[in-house]
Amino acid sequence: MSCPTLIDFEASCLPEYGQSFPIEVAVARTDGSSRVWLIRPAEAWRYWDWSEEAEQLHRISRDMLETEGVPPPQVLAEMAEFVRGCDVYADADLDQYWLEVLCQGAGAALPFSVRYLGEFLKDRGFTRPQVVAALEEAKRRLPQEHLAREDARRLALVVRLLVESQAS
Repeated sequence: MSCPTLIDFEASCLPEYGQSFPIEVAVARTDGSSRVWLIRPAEAWRYWDWSEEAEQLHRISRDMLETEGVPPPQVLAEMAEFVRGCDVYADADLDQYWLEVLCQGAGAALPFSVRYLGEFLKDRGFTRPQVVAALEEAKRRLPQEHLAREDARRLALVVRLLVESQAS
């Protein structure tokens, strides 16, 4: 099973601290495959806000984005290809917002929508104790937080653990 797919963004700062832009995005399938991109800032974001606190938390600097980042159109194209045919979920509404900001920076249409993970869990009938147990196990296996690559993989693992427990 490779679907659903989970997505997570990291940003230059949280929206309540200013006008933020996406700096990293990761998508992870429940089969364990994943992709991650550092996002080179679009010209339109040149004067948007940057939080030193976010930089320390994510360990991603402006210099890293300039030298290692991928242009927004390329990120969108590769990401859309990776998630093709899958529903995409996130654990926060902000991920949809940052996908929209990424699209605006790339001058592109929204390639897919991001749904709230809680919908999937509810539709599948998972109970709160089941979700908490799966989340605890996923955090034990993948403890690093606030990095898109790890957060997306951990969410995908939560879903896989839940689906596997339902099948047995």
